[in-house]
Amino acid sequence: KFLRSLGVDPARDPEYAQTAKLMAAFLAERTAGLRGSVRAIRASRYSGHPGEAVTLDRIPLYGLCPHHLVPYFGEVSVRYVPRQRLCGAGALVRAVRALATVPRLQEDLTQEIADLVERSLQPRGVYVHAAARHLCMELRGAEGRARLVTEARRGDPIVAAGDGGSARRRR
Repeated sequence: KFLRSLGVDPARDPEYAQTAKLMAAFLAERTAGLRGSVRAIRASRYSGHPGEAVTLDRIPLYGLCPHHLVPYFGEVSVRYVPRQRLCGAGALVRAVRALATVPRLQEDLTQEIADLVERSLQPRGVYVHAAARHLCMELRGAEGRARLVTEARRGDPIVAAGDGGSARRRR
């Protein structure tokens, strides 16, 4: 029905013979978070020095705009300063991927990532930085190519600013 509403007859044009099935599979995969819940990040004991930061940089980000169901893509960096718990790098990548399978604004996704890290690891501070290109902006409306940058901070403001507490230790 959708293809026909665009003026496409899949029975007459073989290029569109699989489009409905492939599009449905794509949307099911990219919206899987609507039908499940994101688990807490599995933590392990931290035995490092207090105030030292853990950063995972350039995590791939693929989300869908909730208004148009058009992709946005970019990278996320997550920095946190552990108290007693930390997690594996793969756990953060999986968490970002899982949270991005719910169509939501990048601004909200950035906040959700910070909230999940804070709930799961209870660090001194969390800083999340996301930068992404939005095809809904590039292909329609403004037709401009720019990256949207969003940030979220939790906990100790010095730690969450990203210096790992070094400013406080220098005082």
